[in-house]
Amino acid sequence: MANQLQQLCVSGDQQGFSLLELVIVIALIGIMAVSLGKLTSNSVVGYVDAKDRNRLSQSTKWVVERISRDLREAIPQSVRAGVSGNIHCVEFIPIENSSTYFNIPATGAISSFTAANFNLSASSAAFVTIMPINTASLYAGSGTVGSVASIVGSGTPNEVLVTLSGPTNFSGRSPHRRFFLFNSPASYCLDDSNGQMTRYSGYALAASQPIPPASGGQLIGENFSATSTVFNYQANTLARSGLLQINLHAQNRGRSLSGNQESFDVFYEVHIRNVP
Repeated sequence: MANQLQQLCVSGDQQGFSLLELVIVIALIGIMAVSLGKLTSNSVVGYVDAKDRNRLSQSTKWVVERISRDLREAIPQSVRAGVSGNIHCVEFIPIENSSTYFNIPATGAISSFTAANFNLSASSAAFVTIMPINTASLYAGSGTVGSVASIVGSGTPNEVLVTLSGPTNFSGRSPHRRFFLFNSPASYCLDDSNGQMTRYSGYALAASQPIPPASGGQLIGENFSATSTVFNYQANTLARSGLLQINLHAQNRGRSLSGNQESFDVFYEVHIRNVP
């Protein structure tokens, strides 16, 4: 009996752990836990960074595409760019509608004219311009611009009658007899102090470019900054169309992408047709 108890005690001693073994196991488990935690943390941060970069990239792409589409549909010679303090703006006049006129004399004032029929339900224009050859005359509202009183069917098939608010002497005639209808200018402005890109519309014509306009602002993008002049416009020449260069620096201002300050620059060119 004594021998059996002695064998059990010996067997029990062989199945136990020494203090050194326990310390080694605890240390290994701790190392594994720290490694797995670091790996998980890096994976989560990487996912959040990638998500932020993708959102910032898509936002930048959308803003640039919207600006370029608007500018390509602007009235010829209506684009102008400027800077005031931290505000960078590009201004233009969106086309409400356009068509071809028939009976405008080569010289002299006119009170109305007939034109090829177009969608009258989509036209509530306040102004008409013929042969806009420079920005100054457009925004001054003289020389190439007249006020519209009404646009109705002329009684002749496929023709409309455009009546002006009063006799208007347009300074030139379009070689293709083209005219443009519009309501008001629009602007895209970047405020470098808060990184917001805003589109302004619905404000009055002004000889001097408002930077920014006083009303009509709609936020379209954020997390931008200016490392140089944001909007550079080169007017058209006989050899080429107008060219707007957009320079943007994009970075998430709310979070520095896990501290690495990752950002990117955007350079985009918009070719603008300027045939009046």
